[in-house]
Amino acid sequence: MKAVFIGRFQPFHQGHKNVVDQYRGEFEDFCIVIGSADEEDTEDNPLSFEERRAVIHECFPDLEVLGVKDEEKTDEGNQEWVEKIEEKTQADAVISQNPLVKDIVKDLSDLELIEQDMHDPEVYSGTAIRRRIKSGEEWRYLTPECAKEKLEELAEKIKESGINYDFEPGWKRENAYHGTGEK
Repeated sequence: MKAVFIGRFQPFHQGHKNVVDQYRGEFEDFCIVIGSADEEDTEDNPLSFEERRAVIHECFPDLEVLGVKDEEKTDEGNQEWVEKIEEKTQADAVISQNPLVKDIVKDLSDLELIEQDMHDPEVYSGTAIRRRIKSGEEWRYLTPECAKEKLEELAEKIKESGINYDFEPGWKRENAYHGTGEK
């Protein structure tokens, strides 16, 4: 059985690493799928697919890491997206907690959906890490040791991406959102 772990990994953090560590041994085959692989240089997606893949390979050089471009958020676009996942990966199961991914997998495919345990979601958040990098707060403790050097190289790009706001110290879950327009 093959499972894929789907995420944006903007950037790859300790919570993501914990999921890979937990699930990769449970399946004959396991790979990571980077979503939003076509987006680059936006506030929510400052790192390219290749940069994100390089960070993940610092921790898991033996894992297959594939990119899948987003489609329009319509029934047809969602169907195309899940079909691309199935064709590219030949997976039997998808690991995700993303609400849209979960709905697409449940409603538009025969793939098994595995809703992984979130590893300290109040602490590990790509949004929080990007905000911390931009505001000069400490962020390294939120990322895996194996990825720190590569993320250090990319920190300036993250810092300069999108709109630079003045941030109050401390992260609050209610202030985080992932492209939905809702907080």
